[in-house]
Amino acid sequence: MISIPSDSQLLSIRIPTTTVNQLEELAQILEKTRSELISTFIDGGLEELEKQLLDARNEKALASDTNTESESRYFLLNTNYNNSHQDHYTMLENEEASAFYGNWKENITYLKEGDVVFLYQSGNGIVGYGYSDGKLIKRDHEGSPGEWYSRKLNKFVRLDKPLTAKACKDTTKSNFNFRMTMVSLSKEQGEALLSKLNHA
Repeated sequence: MISIPSDSQLLSIRIPTTTVNQLEELAQILEKTRSELISTFIDGGLEELEKQLLDARNEKALASDTNTESESRYFLLNTNYNNSHQDHYTMLENEEASAFYGNWKENITYLKEGDVVFLYQSGNGIVGYGYSDGKLIKRDHEGSPGEWYSRKLNKFVRLDKPLTAKACKDTTKSNFNFRMTMVSLSKEQGEALLSKLNHA
């Protein structure tokens, strides 16, 4: 019997009959339920989409680097709280921006010195922010060599009261994808968040 997470939501979608038949066949062979297989496919698809978004963002950055060399850029970094409370709190204590494993850690290589990084805790909000250091730090993570990438956040501010997802949207008058490891913000969004946090 499949265990349903307490924070799950019911999602109704229409799937072509041929796809449903393929799911049925796979479910029987693997001794899984259709729901388990669909969840697996969605997770894999989201990971691939995040990789494609990162690649596209890097290409865009390379094309515009000459124009933004002296300007701060703005990013929202998810602290991985849902997967690891320890990683989240270590990030805050070390005053750094970190990501772990595979394509996720590559987000940290994209940061440049002086970029503003807002640390976002899932289900809570922005919990701190600072200015990216130019030095990329690589560490082992839970016995896996070199799977922890980080950059020190200078002038780090740890918030006593997080800025919620709704407050972020209201402040910037726009929506964010809070689920992604790292989201690039526009200059207007970043400045609006900084102004809000500096006057909180």
